[in-house]
Amino acid sequence: MTPSKISAPGCQQPITSEASAADRDPACWPPAVLAALQAVLDRSRSSAGQAVHDTFAHPERQMTAAAFVSFWNSTRTKAMATVGPNGQPHIAPIHAEFVAGRLRSTIYETAVRRRDLRDNPHVALTTWGPAGAAAIVYGRALEVSGSLRETRPGATGKPRRTLTLDIEVTRIYAMQPKRERMRE
Repeated sequence: MTPSKISAPGCQQPITSEASAADRDPACWPPAVLAALQAVLDRSRSSAGQAVHDTFAHPERQMTAAAFVSFWNSTRTKAMATVGPNGQPHIAPIHAEFVAGRLRSTIYETAVRRRDLRDNPHVALTTWGPAGAAAIVYGRALEVSGSLRETRPGATGKPRRTLTLDIEVTRIYAMQPKRERMRE
């Protein structure tokens, strides 16, 4: 596969077409990039409210930055929420992945959430996996200049366009799957 064809698992189009497989693999990233994400994980856990702390701070279920990125990038679909000008939340299933330490996603040119982001760039994303693995990410989304491109037609058959979002991550809560208890 050429780098322009590499995509998130199960995704038909790449989120970031110029990224290589190594750009998506945290084992290939500079240690400083993972250290910055680890600092966000640690800071988020230490400043979490009681309910979030009680859910995500179990020592045996905490993820390292590398484990978090591997988990995040391995899940096909995430949910992203934005808030409209009248306080109305909007949420949609999306594809989002970490590429070279940056969280990237795409959004349709005509999406209500895109209009939301113009006035309020704050987003919340979540994904989950088997046996209770889960992650929540908060951040600020900015459109990547020059990233507008054609994408597959929707249900109407009309052409559509997407653009790339770069999400500055401000908080991360993540937990590994539960380990099965050994039967005695």
